[in-house]
Amino acid sequence: MKNIKDLIYKLKQINSLSIIDNGENNTIKILPSVYTRKVKIKIFGNNNTVEISDNSYLHNVHIRIGFPDCPIDNCLVKIGADTSFNSTEIQLGESESSVIIGDNCMFSFNIEITCTDTHSVLDLEGNLLNRGENITIGNHVWVGKEAKILKNTSISDNCIVAQNSIVTKKFDTKNAVIAGNPAKIVKENINWVKTRPQLISNSKREN
Repeated sequence: MKNIKDLIYKLKQINSLSIIDNGENNTIKILPSVYTRKVKIKIFGNNNTVEISDNSYLHNVHIRIGFPDCPIDNCLVKIGADTSFNSTEIQLGESESSVIIGDNCMFSFNIEITCTDTHSVLDLEGNLLNRGENITIGNHVWVGKEAKILKNTSISDNCIVAQNSIVTKKFDTKNAVIAGNPAKIVKENINWVKTRPQLISNSKREN
């Protein structure tokens, strides 16, 4: 782990990374192999952690833990190795919540990962009904353009979340395509690779 002030000093000289730490005992761990461009990390509260693992690629990413008018504590954002983002917002707004993303994932453009609602839903006795806790995304998950992943959800390994989908529940099935609003499984027994489709077609013709 690195002191946040030391981390800012070292990374500002080679990367586009800005950090706001408005609290105490917050920890940010970013390994030297991580690429950051137009990345903002804002923390309002105490004892929160952000971890970004080897060889991840973060472009135009905004990680927010808490709000100026609502600081939160003991939260975790963890991003696995070899995971890439192109314009993603990750937001946590309640204490003890987490967003955990596995290895070798790929996030397209304008993705929202929101582990909270910004306002409360109550029953008639005043009890909170929309508590936000955790979001878990497995290994080797591809999330399509403008998808939204909401609070208290999970996505298993080797899945695809289709473009414009809104994920509102837990999906335990691996190797599935998840699509729609609200998202559901529309295809199973699939996998995906980063190779472009035409190159796969060319390879099969040559064989």
